[in-house]
Amino acid sequence: MLSHGGELTPGQLAAAARAAGLDFIAITDHNTAGTHGDWEELAGDDLLVILGQEVVTATGHWLALGTGPGQVTEWRYGVRHGVIGRHAGRVRAAGGLCVAAHPHAPYPGGAFMYPFDGFDAVEVWNGLWSSDPPWNADNSAAVAEWGRSLAAGIGAGRWLPAIGSSDTHLDGQIAIPHTVVRAGQLSTAAILAGIRAGRSWIAGSAAITLSLQARAGERSPGSASTCRPAARPP
Repeated sequence: MLSHGGELTPGQLAAAARAAGLDFIAITDHNTAGTHGDWEELAGDDLLVILGQEVVTATGHWLALGTGPGQVTEWRYGVRHGVIGRHAGRVRAAGGLCVAAHPHAPYPGGAFMYPFDGFDAVEVWNGLWSSDPPWNADNSAAVAEWGRSLAAGIGAGRWLPAIGSSDTHLDGQIAIPHTVVRAGQLSTAAILAGIRAGRSWIAGSAAITLSLQARAGERSPGSASTCRPAARPP
């Protein structure tokens, strides 16, 4: 890894992902695509590698997921420059996904200052660090903020999916937590589409499963469906 604080090689990360039972991982080094070429031989039918970048700006970090090999997204700006929409738009135009990363990370430049409505998803759960710098993200604050935006937006027909990321830099972090996605196939396009549509949930290990059932009158939609209430009588 080429990120600040990263201690693991691509080979070590791939081995740890397989040992944890993961089907896919996203590679998001800080402001570089320097390791993208290292993953071609490490990926396989049992492990999808989604290329990307953690875009470290002056006023918060965000993830550009599904970028092309060697593609680097501009990071030299802050919220006052008013350019975040332009750079996020380029990622989307290339088929990528834009995620607000660890919005309550307690270090200089870690607090996410951009509006959530300019992104496709938000991290609400990040793993704990065991290193000396105590930078662990405030997951409770992230969940609460996401919950408020969900309550406000869902009535208007818009909402922001949530994901969990281990943000692995050190040994022993990978998959705690991770995002489980309902997708038709194991491909970058299918995984990103599943997250974008909210067909996903967050788990602390591969041993955890989730089963939900919703009913509206006689209707029982599937996990990928939307169930709208019947119109009220005049």
